[in-house]
Amino acid sequence: MVAYRTSTSRAKEIIEELQIRHPSEICIRDIAMAQGAYVKESLLESSEGRLVRKGRKGIITVNSRIPESGRKRFAIAHELGHFELHNESQLIICDEGDMYVWHESREQELEANEFASNILMPEEIFKPLIKGQLPNMESIKKLAEEFRTSLTATALQYVKFSHEPCAVVICKDSYIKWYKKSGCFDFHVRVNEKLSPNTNAFDYYEDDFLPSEPDTVPADAWIAGTEDLDGWITEHSIALKSYGVVLSLLWINEKIRTPFRRDDDYDDGPKFDLTNPFTPDGKRWLW
Repeated sequence: MVAYRTSTSRAKEIIEELQIRHPSEICIRDIAMAQGAYVKESLLESSEGRLVRKGRKGIITVNSRIPESGRKRFAIAHELGHFELHNESQLIICDEGDMYVWHESREQELEANEFASNILMPEEIFKPLIKGQLPNMESIKKLAEEFRTSLTATALQYVKFSHEPCAVVICKDSYIKWYKKSGCFDFHVRVNEKLSPNTNAFDYYEDDFLPSEPDTVPADAWIAGTEDLDGWITEHSIALKSYGVVLSLLWINEKIRTPFRRDDDYDDGPKFDLTNPFTPDGKRWLW
């Protein structure tokens, strides 16, 4: 996908041009100003952000009602992505769905989202912080605080750069909605299926309870197509209560990595993941 590479490379160019070397230096309002886009907040009806531009000058307006700082920063970065990548557009209005939608038919929104992720969490800064690290939710939380990004956006970037077999899964209303996996997580998650009672995420919807620590659960509770009934997978789930969503981090440790069937042997399995951020059915991530 040429557009995907272009949005990533443009974000990287800006980070290099501004000589940004630390998360504390990623002030998205200042970055936007340096590129010629003034950022302001205002009450917006039915939209998260708006871009008005004339030539190489522009005004980005972000909805002042957005409660979370990380989400507001993403909205600004998303509009900056439009400003940098879509010169033909003089007025762009983006609603909540545009900020968090991954849909192949909406190329400009995809490009803006990819740009936003990479300008807020640049690979050159983010990746060394997780090098040699075993997957863990506490590290994702700390990174979200350090980069001032949402937990979900941070988790997505985390698995993108991780060299460990791990995946981030989003569940809502007791169903697995979508997931993103690392390059070495060679399995498919049971997308669009009801959560197994053997998962911790299931317990949240049944009893409003989640363990505070990672837990091992039967692998086939999450993984589709495995024949290893004795296999286990590590799960750490947290509730995003304001959205009714459970965010789960799954990973496979060395002891149980080999017994599973690889996804190469499971060609008919569901492929609803965000490894390439273009999911076949255009899943939205609002979290």
